[in-house]
Amino acid sequence: RLFQVDSYGKCLHNRELPSQRLRDTSTATTEDSEFMAFIARYKFHLALENAICEDYMTEKLWRPLHVGAVPVYRGSPTVRDWLPSNLSVILIDDFGSPQELAKYLDFLDKNGEEYMKYLEYKNPGGITNRFLLESLEKREWGVNDMTLPNYLNGFECFICDQENARAKEEQEHKRSRGKTPAPRPHIAEFKHMGCPMPVPGYGSIEDLSGTDSWKEMWLQDYWQSLDQGEALTAMIHHNESHQGRFWDYMHEIFLKRTRQH
Repeated sequence: RLFQVDSYGKCLHNRELPSQRLRDTSTATTEDSEFMAFIARYKFHLALENAICEDYMTEKLWRPLHVGAVPVYRGSPTVRDWLPSNLSVILIDDFGSPQELAKYLDFLDKNGEEYMKYLEYKNPGGITNRFLLESLEKREWGVNDMTLPNYLNGFECFICDQENARAKEEQEHKRSRGKTPAPRPHIAEFKHMGCPMPVPGYGSIEDLSGTDSWKEMWLQDYWQSLDQGEALTAMIHHNESHQGRFWDYMHEIFLKRTRQH
């Protein structure tokens, strides 16, 4: 009622995708060229994450940025750290009501100069977020860059580097008999792995069939990630490093959880 929205999904669903290929979930969750060309037609994209978690940002945010549209985003509370500039994404939580948001979108839609300010980061030198630029410069992994490790291998290297640095600081602390400060501990807290269980964007879990791809993917990933975190925690507490023990713990945790449910 406040602003025209074209919805191709179950929520509202007032538009049909032009081809069966685009209706395929495997196409819609990638950067398929046909799909990207289709979504690039829009000036704004409603980008609502499946869960509100500190470090959870997905293609719902990145794809509109990629194609030169403006995401209207609700998700990670730390999203500002990773945006190219202060004028690149419209954050829903910055508005007091849907009416305020719709009024602002209408203003941008009717004022081309103001709208184009949200795309200035696309110009050379337009990325002004120093934290983002420095993080990209320092990271040891790449995206679509075969000269660098992928992000999984790169993250493993990052963890090893952090631990080696901590061990070195610990040795210096002991050698100095306390004159050199002890390394600051880095301890995972609930906020790092405390994401709520995902829920469908439309309806409830009970409404979905047992073979629905949403159930098969999101719920399984959620529980598997929790189990893996618990297994790693158990290994750390027991000072264990053998990979086989990880899978032993995973099996024990899975059996415990299935008994509880």
